[in-house]
Amino acid sequence: MKTEISPAMARNKSKHRREEKRFRRQQRDRQRQEQDNVVLDSAATLACAAETAADFAAQCADHEEELQFDLSFLNLALEVWSERPQPSTQALLKALQELQQEHQRHIHVLKALGATLQGLAEDPSLHIHLDPIERYQQLVRDRLFSLSEPAEQ
Repeated sequence: MKTEISPAMARNKSKHRREEKRFRRQQRDRQRQEQDNVVLDSAATLACAAETAADFAAQCADHEEELQFDLSFLNLALEVWSERPQPSTQALLKALQELQQEHQRHIHVLKALGATLQGLAEDPSLHIHLDPIERYQQLVRDRLFSLSEPAEQ
């Protein structure tokens, strides 16, 4: 049995397709606008030596904070598994202890680099801007977004 499509049903399907296309176009436009904002902000940061230093100092602080949280959880795991040491869990304890030492080393390095970068960010002589900014905007766009560009439909 063949179902016939009424003119009203055909109009509804056509209207639905137009709405879907408009929705996809709006999504692409929003994504493009977000990308443009990232490009402008990133290029402005990277084209100024002091702002680059400040940005990476902040990244060091963020990574350090994440590692501190991970270290708290790792210390808890060590405490739990150290309460009842068994021959079968010794390898786990040893690996967790090595990870703990590595996290502590990484935190130490991040603190030192973060302090160095923050000092550079506060140095007035490092307030150097590269021109033309458009070159760096294009560089950011090419490096960060050239592989993720959706195909035009």
